[in-house]
Amino acid sequence: MIVNRLLFIIVQSPDAQAVAKALTQNHIRFTQITSRGAFLNLGNTTFMIGTDHTTIPSILSIVEQHSQEREILAQRGYTTLHPDIYAYPTTVLVGGAIVFSLPVERYIHLI
Repeated sequence: MIVNRLLFIIVQSPDAQAVAKALTQNHIRFTQITSRGAFLNLGNTTFMIGTDHTTIPSILSIVEQHSQEREILAQRGYTTLHPDIYAYPTTVLVGGAIVFSLPVERYIHLI
């Protein structure tokens, strides 16, 4: 297997199971890490995928099909940059996916 790209794909926790199932069904190997966003303190899942650059479009298509954008109400207010200003709960868009693609200089599989 040629690995020349490393993808970090961050999806919302409600979408993680569907994304993982679809990647598995398409024989795409991945490492899954539970993560949390700092701004809204919501759960995420980060998928790490070592792949060849030619398979990236199909991986992105799978992630796009199984990652939903949704509007949520930020239940808790949060402090702003100024200590005297308090932001009240508001609706925000979350979901979809964030993808980082990094070049891989060297890939070694130890057995």
